[in-house]
Amino acid sequence: MRIRPMLVADAEEVAALSEQLGYPATAAQIAHRLSLLMEQPNCALFVAEDADERVVGWIHVVGRVYLDSDPFAQIGGIVVDERSRDQGVGRALLDQVEQWAVARGYDEMRLWSNVLRAGAHAFYERLGYEPVKTAYVFRKSL
Repeated sequence: MRIRPMLVADAEEVAALSEQLGYPATAAQIAHRLSLLMEQPNCALFVAEDADERVVGWIHVVGRVYLDSDPFAQIGGIVVDERSRDQGVGRALLDQVEQWAVARGYDEMRLWSNVLRAGAHAFYERLGYEPVKTAYVFRKSL
């Protein structure tokens, strides 16, 4: 397995993985979002490739600075292909973004996970992440 920066050329495979997690998007939508994110100095996107150079996972990390808390790095999204789970892919992706965060001076990682994803919660806890609160997410279309 190899972890490398995500490329616009990965958009189709990234879109397929996103759909597995319940976030459908076209390759064009992913390519557009990726091109915008690549311009942001405080974020990074990585993919995991298997031995056949097939993308089997991706992760997005962004540095956050808020007035009411110390700076932290936040996982914006992580997906591992359902056929590649329990093979160290998720751990390798998280290791990569943790290294990215440390290199930029962040001393804490955060992530949000849907309350329905009990398997993901157990995975994160095995890697040293601890739940700190439950919250509602609100939105308003404009």
